[in-house]
Amino acid sequence: MRNKLISSSAALAMSLLALCSAAAFAQEAAYPRRPVHLLVPYAAGGATDVFARIVAEAMSARIGQPMVVENKPGGGTVMATGLVAKGVPDGYTLLFTTLVHSINASLYKSLPYDPLEDFEFVGKFGQLGFALIVNRELGVADASGLLALMRAHPGKHQYGSAGVGSPMHLGVELLKSLANIDVAHVPYKGESAALTDLLGGRFAFMLCSVPTCGPRIRDGAIKALALASATRSPLVPSVPSAAEAGMPGFETYTWFMIAAPKNTPRAIVDRLSRTINDVLQDANVRARMAGMGIEADATSSPAGTRAHVQREIEKWRPIVIATGATTN
Repeated sequence: MRNKLISSSAALAMSLLALCSAAAFAQEAAYPRRPVHLLVPYAAGGATDVFARIVAEAMSARIGQPMVVENKPGGGTVMATGLVAKGVPDGYTLLFTTLVHSINASLYKSLPYDPLEDFEFVGKFGQLGFALIVNRELGVADASGLLALMRAHPGKHQYGSAGVGSPMHLGVELLKSLANIDVAHVPYKGESAALTDLLGGRFAFMLCSVPTCGPRIRDGAIKALALASATRSPLVPSVPSAAEAGMPGFETYTWFMIAAPKNTPRAIVDRLSRTINDVLQDANVRARMAGMGIEADATSSPAGTRAHVQREIEKWRPIVIATGATTN
């Protein structure tokens, strides 16, 4: 009798498992039935927007429905991110965001969402590096020379950034802690404005995204001392990596990912995740990414993306706290 009960229970469990699997398959097969909206928390025309449109085009061709990019700038990415966090978890409203998602976890005293718990992380596409650049009039030949100059004159020099709490700002603060230098921060509204003033000699150095400053590095208007990354960039192949320049551990790069509202069905998240990996294997997409200076991920997964976001929150939290750069 006992064996019959065990067999019946096992059969029931297997039947339930089969039903759940069939339901998940049906749910995935039915998705998507209408356009998918991809919210980008930046203005149109910037690097993130341009890349989001490349991604949307490639994913649309694979899911059989348009993926519509919607630019929702505001609040340092908080507005768009909050809209997705509070969105219907049906796979039709997604977030395309960057490193700032992890930085904001410490930068803001309060957020209208939890950066980890309110999202299903679908996948990460790749990362974009920054170059450590100086005005040629500063007269330094390499990264060691810059650090020596900063140490010889603590508090005398300044660096520029794209704004308080930006990766360019926090990246230099990371360098300050690693190299034990004292240099003041001059924030700007965007890296283009900061780059203009660097060329004008208003401050000593800055971190700049490779696509933005690459042309001025190549034409010799500015000098790049190193990349804040573990590898060189094909856009500026002559510029050494941080380790090659004598600054091991100095890594600052932004990255790009897609997230969905919490409780989005696993079948839909998995469908989108597989689509991202398919896109990442597309030679045309990879060529366009390389042309923007974006290093493509070899593979992507929901679990891996969540772990990456959490690591980045933990990496940047002490840097944000040390600067006192909190908002609201």
